[in-house]
Amino acid sequence: MEQILQAAAEGFWFVFSWPNILYPVGATLLCMFVSVVPGIGGMTLMALAIPFTLFWDQEHVALLFGAFMGGATFMGSLSSILLNIPGKASNAATTFDGYPMAQQGKAKTAIGAAASASALGSTFGVLVLIAMIPLMREVIILFGPPEFLALVVWGLTTIAVVTQGSVVKGLAVAGVGMLLSYIGYDPSTAELRFTFGTLYLEDGIPLPPLFLGLFAMTEMLELATSDRATVSGESKAEALSGNLWEGIFSVFRHPGLFIRSSLIGTIVGIIPGVGGTVAGFVAYGQAAQTARKDRDRFGKGDVRGVLAPEAANDAKDAGALIPTFAFGIPGGTGTAMLLTVMTMHGIAPGKVLLTEQLDLVFVLVWSLFLSNWITSIVGVATVGAAVRMTVIHRHFLVPIILVLTTVGAYGYQGRIEDVLLTYVAGVLGYTMKKYGWSRVPLVIALMLGGIFEDYLGITLRLHELGRITFWERPIAIGLLVAAFASLTLPYASAALARRREAA
Repeated sequence: MEQILQAAAEGFWFVFSWPNILYPVGATLLCMFVSVVPGIGGMTLMALAIPFTLFWDQEHVALLFGAFMGGATFMGSLSSILLNIPGKASNAATTFDGYPMAQQGKAKTAIGAAASASALGSTFGVLVLIAMIPLMREVIILFGPPEFLALVVWGLTTIAVVTQGSVVKGLAVAGVGMLLSYIGYDPSTAELRFTFGTLYLEDGIPLPPLFLGLFAMTEMLELATSDRATVSGESKAEALSGNLWEGIFSVFRHPGLFIRSSLIGTIVGIIPGVGGTVAGFVAYGQAAQTARKDRDRFGKGDVRGVLAPEAANDAKDAGALIPTFAFGIPGGTGTAMLLTVMTMHGIAPGKVLLTEQLDLVFVLVWSLFLSNWITSIVGVATVGAAVRMTVIHRHFLVPIILVLTTVGAYGYQGRIEDVLLTYVAGVLGYTMKKYGWSRVPLVIALMLGGIFEDYLGITLRLHELGRITFWERPIAIGLLVAAFASLTLPYASAALARRREAA
């Protein structure tokens, strides 16, 4: 442990020394600026930066790409709150309560909560990463396909928790989302499904253009046809009722929720291939479940619905580095890009990296940590200008957002089909919202359905071959018990409350 603490200290002083600190600061600000355009963010910037860093030394490469990993996260949160546009798939859960708060004139409160949860969540994740370095191998090998499957099932139970209004409608929409997630190649047989003979659908429905339509375009269409002149319904920023400091201190008013959400984010981040999408939804689901009496407030503008996914989303970044450093297994898109850069610069994951090059590991970790804090501080400092978006008249706001949405959709892969998908999803989302069909179950099922199918197929095949026995997997059983509790406890609590009232 003494070696780990010494390497952590050396990495810390390297990152925060002059002029090295300019690398993460500049990279973070550049990443935040680029992320303003929906659908274009840190991953695009990482890909563009690779050729320019071929002759850099390893330490400065770690400085740059660690900052890129954390730089786009908060901007995705900002657009989720102000305009209902998730910057990344992992920001989708933030839209559920963040945008309703902006519509109520409480955008400052939501941004403050997101900023403090993001910064402190990343701090929590880094501390857990430091503590877990000696145990990396032992922890990761405990998770196999059954555990991954059980975790995704837990994420899917969020549908029952967050469904507003008719449960039947929510389940029907979730079913459609699951069906849409199966478009493309069958992971077991490699046969094409539901592609209608088009090359565009062979890899499945691309999520970024779909989300731009379901969220951004839907809200702009709704705003254009509503009686509200602005997002918040107010014409002056001074009339907004939100309080920045109330949002910042919400983390300290709900410490249990913050710790649980950060822990969920870190643990889910460790598991390869699952990523922040599952972390955000699981954290949101457990926040709604533990709220009990106030559960109906979720989805209508509850600050806890912003705090939970944001803490999990930033804590998972440090967790995702654990399998990357230990085994060379990327935990998500960002770590996959990072692994490519490491390989190009002769940095081999494994025992050597975690022993002889441990200081290099901490250079990247502290750069990620600093980046997350910079984004939160800049977000808080610019909150006054940011919330003015919610008082811009719809005649000006709607055309601008529609143009940015179109640019973001086309810029994703440079295909006109992505733009058409965004428009179709926008009309679909607007129709669903108009007639009271929630889009939340569709989003959750669509994002988790493919992961569920992959791990279900692998688990069943291993069981058929006699390689695993599910009942001998205590972690998987524990996760399924947690999923079952997430489904039943809210209804049991409501039934118990009704009995008490009747008595």
